[in-house]
Amino acid sequence: MKRKKTRAKIYFKAYLYIIISACLLLPFYEKGQFELMVNENHSPLLDLFFAGITHLGDGAIVILPILAMLLVKYSFSIFLAWSTLIHMFLVTIGKRVLFHGMPRPAEYLKGFDFYTVPGVPMSHWNTFPSGHTTTVFMLTCALAMLNHKRKNYQLLLLGIAILTGFSRVYLMQHFLPDVIAGSALGVASAYGGRWLTIKYFSKKKYRKSLFPKRKKVLGQVKSSPVTSKL
Repeated sequence: MKRKKTRAKIYFKAYLYIIISACLLLPFYEKGQFELMVNENHSPLLDLFFAGITHLGDGAIVILPILAMLLVKYSFSIFLAWSTLIHMFLVTIGKRVLFHGMPRPAEYLKGFDFYTVPGVPMSHWNTFPSGHTTTVFMLTCALAMLNHKRKNYQLLLLGIAILTGFSRVYLMQHFLPDVIAGSALGVASAYGGRWLTIKYFSKKKYRKSLFPKRKKVLGQVKSSPVTSKL
């Protein structure tokens, strides 16, 4: 990995604009008010969409990209692995140590009559931060770094991450601050993985892959002589 070519500038700048805008909303809503407002605007189509896209934040989803990157470069796979470990550590500290036992919307708002999406099991505790959001922002930010030249692709990845994060609010699994914090931890995890990879895994041997491409040198491949039969 190269330092200057893995910054994901478009992803990061767009993320900053959106996250600042989201933070500016927080003082105008009491805890649970925004979530109830979103919950009132449900529909069968939105239920289906958000119940599906929320799985992009499942922890196991990172395994496939890590394995796939072994076919491209070892350093890319190492980068994703480090980012994954960092984000798992941060989420565990947040949920199990610093904010252990904080109620989720289903518990905090149990006195209110709110809609639950059919087939989606409700969690009640350890709301902060949102682990699903952390995972999807870590993964999409990391993939954006590996595709630094593709600006539209970076924006697409960010859009997927935002929709996945918002699904946690729509499904009444998390509060908006949980999602905001999770997104920040996810992006920070990707940049932390990037720093470790550049510092310790930038040697030539890490730029290889499981199936290295064979370069053909001009003149190396010679055509076999053709003999004519009379």
